[in-house]
Amino acid sequence: MDRCDGGRVDHASPRDRGGGWSTGSRAGVTVRSTRSLRVRTGVISLCGAGLLAGACGEVPSPPSAVDVAPAADSEAAAPVTLPQIDGFEADAQTQLRDAHLALQVAIEARTVTGDEFGRLGMLFAAYGLVDGAEAAYLNARGLAPAEFRWDYYLGVLYDTTSRPEQAIPALERALELSPGYVPGLARLGALLAGQDRVAEATRRYRDALAQDPSCNPCLVGLGQIALQDRDFETAVEHLERALELAPQAATIRYPLALAYRGLGEDAKAQAELDARAEATLNTGMGRQIDRPGVFDPLLQELERMAVSGNVAIEARGVMAAREGRWADAISDFETLVASEPDNAVSRNLLAVALLATGDRDRARHQFQETLRIDPAHPRANLQLGLLLVDDGQEQDAIIRFRAAVEADPGANMAYLNLAGALLRNGDAGEAADVYDALLELDPSNAPARLGRAFALIRAGRHAEAKIRLEEDILARPTEMAFPHTLTRLLAASPDASVRDAGRAAELIQEVTRELQNGQVAETTAMVLAEVGSFDGAVRYQEIAIGLAAEAGMRELAAEMRITLALYHGGQPSRVPFRPNDSVFFPAPFKPPGAFDEPPSGAPGQP
Repeated sequence: MDRCDGGRVDHASPRDRGGGWSTGSRAGVTVRSTRSLRVRTGVISLCGAGLLAGACGEVPSPPSAVDVAPAADSEAAAPVTLPQIDGFEADAQTQLRDAHLALQVAIEARTVTGDEFGRLGMLFAAYGLVDGAEAAYLNARGLAPAEFRWDYYLGVLYDTTSRPEQAIPALERALELSPGYVPGLARLGALLAGQDRVAEATRRYRDALAQDPSCNPCLVGLGQIALQDRDFETAVEHLERALELAPQAATIRYPLALAYRGLGEDAKAQAELDARAEATLNTGMGRQIDRPGVFDPLLQELERMAVSGNVAIEARGVMAAREGRWADAISDFETLVASEPDNAVSRNLLAVALLATGDRDRARHQFQETLRIDPAHPRANLQLGLLLVDDGQEQDAIIRFRAAVEADPGANMAYLNLAGALLRNGDAGEAADVYDALLELDPSNAPARLGRAFALIRAGRHAEAKIRLEEDILARPTEMAFPHTLTRLLAASPDASVRDAGRAAELIQEVTRELQNGQVAETTAMVLAEVGSFDGAVRYQEIAIGLAAEAGMRELAAEMRITLALYHGGQPSRVPFRPNDSVFFPAPFKPPGAFDEPPSGAPGQP
């Protein structure tokens, strides 16, 4: 994962629901995003394997002879021009030109049918030629108004190019002709839900479930609607059923956890969050499919239209990357970018591959281009932020991390990096708030708990830090970082109401049973000084100074000698952590690798 789900829980964006196209241009060509193709392919495979048994839609009846009869007045149809296809492979160009020529012959012979226009539209759509596909589908619908497929394909095209205002009426017309087509009902329900037309979405989801009780996106959609309405029992009912049907679908676990939490069943909520964390997926190449759908035979037919093109290029590039053939992978992704320069997915693929080979400058450029096209792209915002941190540009990095959080409100990695950057930048109070926000989503997140404690301490909110650390110790009883941090606070806080020498003495014994290092030695000295044992404090402080000096940390050793002088004078420390302590400057969290296997042997890698 770095992907975790948030926002309107698990509603995919319009371009990701069920099919996948994004508009871009290269010499007038409109091209496809491949992100959702992987979703469709994965769902097709699941249906084929029987893993989504009962979730496969039935193909509507073939068109009648009337619907495919020659047009009485083919001149009424708008012209469908052949788009610019020079960027396609030779086989694809031949296929497209031959199909377009056949249509022109039928038009000139005044025998063209709606089916012929529609089949050309399908071919254009399969190759991502959206404008040509739209024109062909509109002609097909005009010549064969009783044929369900053309309204349906037109609705899919509008949906996957982020035009819900056109997609919804097209799908509604299609479903008037074939009211029981489950994939269409599920898609329309998701579109309506995305437009906050909740009552209509609910009706469409229920209509689909009446036809197919195992319609997974319908169950998830109803669960999400119930969750928004705070009807937690209904949400749990639908989401548990969805997860039972598709246990591999980690994306279902997050809204289910929220529903459990709404019912006060915190143990069940935590179990779902833990299971989701274990199934966290990469967000770049090599991502597996975990968002189940309804098998759509019409979309499968659409995909079979193309013999080659950008889909094949991407698959080839991903395979090359997984096998460590970096030059080949980058070459394939560069081909994708050249053919679809305004496709954010292609840009991000190239950026990730370049970064994996150590080419930071070119990777940065491609991440920037990704964000020019899609400013909300979570992975690109996160990766560009990390590059900015490496370059010491914390303020600019914070902007990127904020954008990553806003784009994907459930992404742990984005929260951790935003909070860490704020803490390093001195904005400790806001950092604590960001850590708190993450812990609302994922209470088990240990780095967020520890980061919150350090942020509160740096912000001078020692009393609050004390309370939180006691909670953290209960939540993470085996992790010594929490009692160690609390010990320092109890022994050396300048706030007398926070200090507790007795509790500090208990905790330091627990810590020293597990840890013996310079930091623990310095903490022990703080505790001994607080209980009045200054000779012991001097001894342990000298041990800590000696270890720091041996490690070459001369500046740290010099600062520790200042505290040593206090102990020699019979005074305790009132500085639990120095202002320049590394705990206030956490290292950034890097996302998991974007490939299934690590890039060993890649150029620029050790």
